[in-house]
Amino acid sequence: MPGFHKLIARSAAAALIGVSAAGPLHAAEGAEILAAFQGDWRGSGEARPNLRSELTRITCRISASFDAAETALSNTGKCGTTKGAQKLEGKLRIVGDELTGNFLGAAANHGLVNVTLRIAENMIVTEAQVEDAGKMVKVRTFVTPPQDDAFLVQSQFFDRASNSWVVSGEIEFRRQ
Repeated sequence: MPGFHKLIARSAAAALIGVSAAGPLHAAEGAEILAAFQGDWRGSGEARPNLRSELTRITCRISASFDAAETALSNTGKCGTTKGAQKLEGKLRIVGDELTGNFLGAAANHGLVNVTLRIAENMIVTEAQVEDAGKMVKVRTFVTPPQDDAFLVQSQFFDRASNSWVVSGEIEFRRQ
């Protein structure tokens, strides 16, 4: 299911990318942000299988656990569309003043290059590039902090023609 794999990758990736650069990450703040995602979550929304396609419905379930001693958030789960389902497994960890790993695992980062990950404005932010029609395109994903038992993952790509960011996926997760 290569198309579905790209859909999960691009929708998950876009939500973790891009805010203005933040200062050094303070471990205590980062740990608090990661710990807030602990629990069982169900999400639904829309994502594009590729940057030029129409949005399609996507649903996800993830379970997240926070390890305070390791300052790490581990996730397992599955996302699916009418085209199929993809298992996800990710781990974010704070090492010194840096955030490392990935939120939804290797499947969500398939095809991405020059990936950067950070916490900015209390969001987990991923920025990267992906090849599309022979050209490298900037993508970013934002994961908002849980609030009222919900958080949002939004993916975007930079459209050179309009010189603007375009939403390529948005999944709202609710605590179960």
